[in-house]
Amino acid sequence: MTAYLLPDSEAIVIEAVGVYLEKEFGVAPNIRIAMPNDWYDLFPLVMIRKSSGTARDSNHLDAGVFTVHAFHRTRREASLLARQVRAALKAACTERFRSKTEPGNPGLSHFKEVTGPLYSSGDTQLNHPDVHRFVASYIVYSHR
Repeated sequence: MTAYLLPDSEAIVIEAVGVYLEKEFGVAPNIRIAMPNDWYDLFPLVMIRKSSGTARDSNHLDAGVFTVHAFHRTRREASLLARQVRAALKAACTERFRSKTEPGNPGLSHFKEVTGPLYSSGDTQLNHPDVHRFVASYIVYSHR
């Protein structure tokens, strides 16, 4: 076979963040790729999605830019959650996390902060005085 599929980097990052948040901080927030309709009942809530990126090597290495939103009821809790997600993702990359759920056990290897975490007051759907959000972006390499 000469065609290679890159791993689902978004799925690996979500799995790794969940594993490392529990391992390092004992927290298990709801992690989603899109904002659920019942979002207000799901705090703490983390939304992670691949927002851009490119294959560094089309056979095995993907460099994805991931946008992370951390939501909570207070600014302090949202800030803490965002910083915990950052630390969890960095640790997962440093320790070369390998997926237990994705076919072939692909992994993570490189972490670089692009922006944040920084406070975001929300948009028309989330403009509530008792909802606080921090947003950040990271470059993460995933590989087969």
